[in-house]
Amino acid sequence: MKKIIAFLICAAVLISTAAVCSFALSDEKIDGEVARTTETVREGVTCTHISLGSKSKYKLQEMWIVEFDPRDPLFDLQVTCGGKYTTKLVTVEDTVRNFKEANKDKGLVPVVAINGDIWTTSYAHARIEGSGTEYGGFSDPVVTHAMTLPRGLDIYNGEIVSSPHTTNETPYERQLHAFGITADGRTVLGTPSLKIYLNDLSLEGFERVKLSGLNRLPAQNTIMIYSDRVGEDTAALDDAYEIVIDCDYDYVIKDGATIKGKVTAICKKGDENSKLQENRLIVTARGSKNIQKVNKIGIGDDVEVSFEISGSKKDGDIWSQVTNCVGGHTILVKNGKPVANTDSDVIPATAIGNTADGHVMFLVCDGRRKDYSVGLKISDMPELCKKLGFENCFLVDGGGSSTLLKATGEDTYEIVNVPSDKFDDGTYGRPRTVVNSIILSFIDESLLATPEPEPTAPEETQPAPAATPDQSGNKKGCGSSLAGSSAVYSTLAVAFAAALPAVIRRKFS
Repeated sequence: MKKIIAFLICAAVLISTAAVCSFALSDEKIDGEVARTTETVREGVTCTHISLGSKSKYKLQEMWIVEFDPRDPLFDLQVTCGGKYTTKLVTVEDTVRNFKEANKDKGLVPVVAINGDIWTTSYAHARIEGSGTEYGGFSDPVVTHAMTLPRGLDIYNGEIVSSPHTTNETPYERQLHAFGITADGRTVLGTPSLKIYLNDLSLEGFERVKLSGLNRLPAQNTIMIYSDRVGEDTAALDDAYEIVIDCDYDYVIKDGATIKGKVTAICKKGDENSKLQENRLIVTARGSKNIQKVNKIGIGDDVEVSFEISGSKKDGDIWSQVTNCVGGHTILVKNGKPVANTDSDVIPATAIGNTADGHVMFLVCDGRRKDYSVGLKISDMPELCKKLGFENCFLVDGGGSSTLLKATGEDTYEIVNVPSDKFDDGTYGRPRTVVNSIILSFIDESLLATPEPEPTAPEETQPAPAATPDQSGNKKGCGSSLAGSSAVYSTLAVAFAAALPAVIRRKFS
């Protein structure tokens, strides 16, 4: 029996060590690579810094690759914004600090973080009425004031906060993609959509209406719906027709949800638009055809809004299980194959993806400095990301937004890279505010809030039954049979497999 226990211990150690120490980042040198260093940020999380010389086919570059296994039960990966409203721009560091404070009772300790989705800007997409802004050949006003929204499908800890950018929100420059992760650490990269339907339960024969999007710009010829996470109002122009729906409970928009409420106000052209508030939804229709679809709905009507995420047939039903999702653009690697593009833009870049063995990797590359790091040409990124070990990968965002933050202590953080924005004195490295961040946290079980145990009545003690002999002469309950020994070995195997990884983690934490 001692030999069997020793074997189980060795097997558990080997399995645990393999799970902890196996990383997918390729050891193959990149063309023009002049230096490479790898550090363990936290046991199970590595950060590799690669420097490329000016003679590299990718030019002079400074880049970092973070790798970890999202299936590790002690890791938590979330997409989140910096505050209550999803429309507020906050630096990655401030988002991490706000996130840590909000989740202190859940034991979440941020380890690394990067910038997330691209967003609508006032100089281009969210053209403010009266500003005279023109971009991509479009000059029509879209909003009454600045409206900063993620441009992709974004899900924060189970709550859908925005659907993908619609073609009516001009200019529509490229197809947007999304990277999602499930509660059990599976990842997916694709082009999911969000189907939204509005139904009036008080009108007999009412044909439910398909809406254009959630928390998107109130563009012409659309029917948008807004949640209480988007801000104080919809920023819709005066020609919008708005239906105010109040709910008597704290709703959460997620896949498969049907939210019911009562119409409490209708705002027509010339009326002052209602404000958003907790447990309120506002439907905004623009364009005569769209207004006709919803103008039969009246004050006092009971209505419901349903939400459903769908992806491609190849993705199966995984999108319905995604709990965190970030939008972005330009798929670089798909199913192990580089996806060619002709984009000649050279930018600091942030990318995210998975490896063939299920790990997640972040890539952050600096740029816009000819004597330090020039940035990556987008058309070069597919080949480079494949060489680094990505199985699936896409460009989340770039430019001055590209930021990699890591923990250096219990409550201290540092920006690892050098963002391309400048401080007032002209030096590089000023952190840019962004619409959301992607945060990898370690779950510190010692910080978990534990509820007080409920008192239980004392159990009556019963005398143990006397052992009875079986047909072989052994006594039942003595653990001397072969089945009893197998049960002991099985229990020991499970105990060692569960306990040793924790021991190893404590040793290296």
